[in-house]
Amino acid sequence: MVQLFGNKKIEAFGLDISDVSIKAMQLKRHNRSFIPHAFADLSLPSRIINNHLIASEQRLAENIGYCLSKAGKIDTKYVAASIPESKSFVRILEIPNMREEEIGSAIPWQLEQDIPVPVDQVYLDWQVISRTGEKINVLVAATPRDYVDALIDTLRIARLKPVALELESQALSRALIGQEDAKQSMLILDMANMQTSFIIIDGGVLEYTSSIPVAGNAFTESIARSLGVSSGEAEKLKRELGLVSETKRGNIRQAVLPVLDNIVDEIKNVIRFHEEHAQNHRPIKRVVLSGGSSRLLGIADYIAARLNLGSNAPVGRVSLGDPWTNLNIAGLDDKLPLKKDEALGFATAIGLALRGME
Repeated sequence: MVQLFGNKKIEAFGLDISDVSIKAMQLKRHNRSFIPHAFADLSLPSRIINNHLIASEQRLAENIGYCLSKAGKIDTKYVAASIPESKSFVRILEIPNMREEEIGSAIPWQLEQDIPVPVDQVYLDWQVISRTGEKINVLVAATPRDYVDALIDTLRIARLKPVALELESQALSRALIGQEDAKQSMLILDMANMQTSFIIIDGGVLEYTSSIPVAGNAFTESIARSLGVSSGEAEKLKRELGLVSETKRGNIRQAVLPVLDNIVDEIKNVIRFHEEHAQNHRPIKRVVLSGGSSRLLGIADYIAARLNLGSNAPVGRVSLGDPWTNLNIAGLDDKLPLKKDEALGFATAIGLALRGME
């Protein structure tokens, strides 16, 4: 079985691979804390990964090697790598109460009608999340075999030893959700370059994931069209001014809002789905932003306003995530190589690196 929820027995560095970039992070123990030991990111040339499909295992392996050479100090070949939400299917199944060793045989026929891929063409992983009387609730993840096999082959070509493949959503929740939040229902909004993922964590358990192909690059393209500037200039304006400032060439906020409103509308759909289908009917208490595009100035305030979270809403209802929250690094700021907002782009890699250190 491929450990889609992670084999937690071996410490490894985290490797987050997307269509457009590679991010690596290794943590080291420092007393009771976990300190970033080595990290690096690398933009991928086009056509190595297309629509989350690996087009060239050899070229991707070469770029992984180059990324790790930039990190310099990564001193292990053991790696935990990410699986994108768009390449996985996550479901919570209710099945009759049975012995642990029987669950694996019961899941495939229960799942067959619930995913768009034949069960014999996916790898399955599962974990029991609750037992109530005669029923068991099981969290199941399914990922196409051809994708997983290509990823494992790529890592081995790069002379790495994969110990776990883990869903991005699992890694993100490990990095961003602290103990004080573990009993709440929360939505993680992961805004990358090519897609935005919506991840509901309920009581510390992954409940729901989905994604749309709208994110940071769409912001940049809209700014470039509206202001008549190059993509490079639009990216610079987006990072420097965000939603809170204007430029002589035009209003960046007005260029970005139509794209951002699509994301907010999907947030509302996801929250509505949770309210209608959640087993315990706990309302979502927090929306946590992550990913490089979450650093857009003013984005948290705008999303909060669109979700009608007024003065009666809990403090911090919509906020940037803290990727250091589970590293126990109070008083060790001088040992951190990245600022908190810069580290948001590494949140998945941080969660993967934490996987074997809990």
